[in-house]
Amino acid sequence: MSAEISFVSEVRNKPKFRDLLIDFYKIVLKSFEAAGGPVLVPEELADSSIEHLDEMLPPVGRLALAQGTDGQLLGCGTLRRIRPDAVEMKRMFVRPEAQGQGLGRRLFEMRIEEAQKMGCRAVYADTARGNRPMLAMYEKFGFHYI
Repeated sequence: MSAEISFVSEVRNKPKFRDLLIDFYKIVLKSFEAAGGPVLVPEELADSSIEHLDEMLPPVGRLALAQGTDGQLLGCGTLRRIRPDAVEMKRMFVRPEAQGQGLGRRLFEMRIEEAQKMGCRAVYADTARGNRPMLAMYEKFGFHYI
């Protein structure tokens, strides 16, 4: 499965993006709840994300979208500025059918490079304790626990 990843300045198809976010939250919330977090509703979180889309887009943040040749959104990743010199990585997701092809790694690396282009000296991230795949990715790229 081939995919193109790019940073966008607008989300042209919000319903498709909302569907991607719902899929993301359905998976992420399982780990979150297993780690003791409260039960949350994926659709509500996706709607809240759409309402705060400006935090994911330039000039404040960045949104990388992975799109298949058929136009399907396969994954995403965001950067949210938290200080003039720092960003937080958010909403890293690759749909299950597109996993195992390096798409997640590319999304991760592209966001690190973009943070540097934004003039950031620090990149932060958080995830649920039970989200071993994401924790392993952070560890692989040299992130430290704080």
